[in-house]
Amino acid sequence: MEDTLSDAPRAAEYLGRLLARFVQENILPLQEVGKLIQEGGEEPGHLVQDGIAADILWAVLDSIRLEKGDSFLNEVKSSSSLKLEDFRPQHLKRSKLDAFM
Repeated sequence: MEDTLSDAPRAAEYLGRLLARFVQENILPLQEVGKLIQEGGEEPGHLVQDGIAADILWAVLDSIRLEKGDSFLNEVKSSSSLKLEDFRPQHLKRSKLDAFM
């Protein structure tokens, strides 16, 4: 993923939109999408360290909100038990994901 971002800077956004479709169509629960994002990268946790995980999850949540609305998004978030702060690297004080916290 890291190499792809240099070639396609919006790769995290595109991946997030794709994963959002899986959640919207009940193919994958948000909990599982979060697990995939956290374990993704060259090594597990690498996407979180680089701040890419926050960008991907932001794209997932934003796409769900735009397509299905706030009430559906809130329902999906509350049933997932995801801790959004776990997707933000410790060295960043703010990220796009903050809009959903």
